Parts: sequence; structure tokens; C-alpha cells
Amino acid sequence: MYIYERYNFRMFPLLMALMTFIFLVNSEFIGAFVSLVLGVLLSFSYQGTKIDPEKQRYLKFDRFLWIKIGQWQPLSTPSYVTIVRINLSNKRNLPAPLVLPENTKRARSYKVNLVVEGNERYINICRGSLEKMTLEALRLGNYMNIRVLDYTTHKKKWIL
Repeated sequence: MYIYERYNFRMFPLLMALMTFIFLVNSEFIGAFVSLVLGVLLSFSYQGTKIDPEKQRYLKFDRFLWIKIGQWQPLSTPSYVTIVRINLSNKRNLPAPLVLPENTKRARSYKVNLVVEGNERYINICRGSLEKMTLEALRLGNYMNIRVLDYTTHKKKWIL
């Protein structure tokens, strides 16, 4: 089974820390305890994807400590894996992690997609820097015995 998982920073733990402080200032110890427990639970937040080719299904999930939220979806026949470049202007919300260029006003991020033959056309696997996404695409391609297309430049080429 292929598994990709990464830590996901969320603002909820900071909000819960603020609420804990407010509850403690007002001597509301039960509320402080509840918000502290929720803050700790939400601070260990991960996002990921599992692909099970034997059962032809995939799972996109959020994980808080040991609690996973997500549902298995049917997986159409995979064709290939692709790495694509996303150009983001400074007026949009920027995803993390982000690779900032030195001399332009555009930011670049890269993502790995599993191209399938069904109605969904592709499944977004992960997003990040070019080096990490290249390694992840090659790992997924090797695991599923399919080709990998580097779609990050104008010279689109097969790298596996």
C-alpha cells in the first residue's frame, strides 16, 4: 500500500491556546482543560493519501493523533504520474510549502498527480518543492509500475 503523509500547520491550536489563557484568567478551569486538550489534539495534524491498488481504492485523509477522517474512494485504472508546476501570483493565497523565486513576483509550487482513466481524470497526491515532489512521484511510479511525466518545464519529458 502506498502512503504519503505530511504535517499540516493549522491555526486552531493557536486559537485554543488563546482560549485556554482566557479561561484561566477568568478561573474557568473546566473550560481551560477542554480547550487545552482540543489544542493538543489539533496540533498533531497530518494530511495524507493512501492508495491500495489491489483493492482498487484510495483514501485522502486528515489525521489528528490516531483519529483519521476520510473515506475510501474507488480508484480507476492509473495511466501515469505527473509532476506539474503551479505559478502563483502574490494576490492569491499561497500554499505551504512554497518555493520563493529570487527575482520575480511569482511564487512556484509543484504537485504530484496520479492520472487515471475514469471520470475524475486525476487524483491530487501531494504538493511541495520540486525536489521532494520529484522523489515522491518516482516513488509512486515505482510502486505502481507506471511511468512518470515531468510537466514542470516546456520540455515535457518522461523521467521513469
